Amino acid sequence: MQRINLSFCNAFRYNMNINQKLLTNVMCYFLGLSKIFVSLDVNAADPFTKFYNQACVPEAKKAGLNDKEARKGCNCTVRSLRKKYSSQAFSALYNKYRAKDSKARQTLTRFGETCFEAVFDNILFGR
Repeated sequence: MQRINLSFCNAFRYNMNINQKLLTNVMCYFLGLSKIFVSLDVNAADPFTKFYNQACVPEAKKAGLNDKEARKGCNCTVRSLRKKYSSQAFSALYNKYRAKDSKARQTLTRFGETCFEAVFDNILFGR
């Protein structure tokens, strides 16, 4: 994990959750204490982001979609998953998926089917 400190306010951001980091960024910005914040690990612990970056997009691209198509389908899939699962529950599901659990894979596939159908319709029928 890499952090780049560019401001006084960054000193307060360690050991904070994502909401605390964002709130600190906004407050520091409005107080004029910072012009730019860079933190490369803001969403690093978010299981939905990990799934998106490490599984969904790469697998969609491996299946033949271009980057834009893969991201469109995966954005939709992750939005659907966020509506159904808390971060903690999804983290458990994603860990099972990574351990090659077939039920977890089927569950994640079901969430993506509707989203990717729309992407395929757009490819095939120009919608």
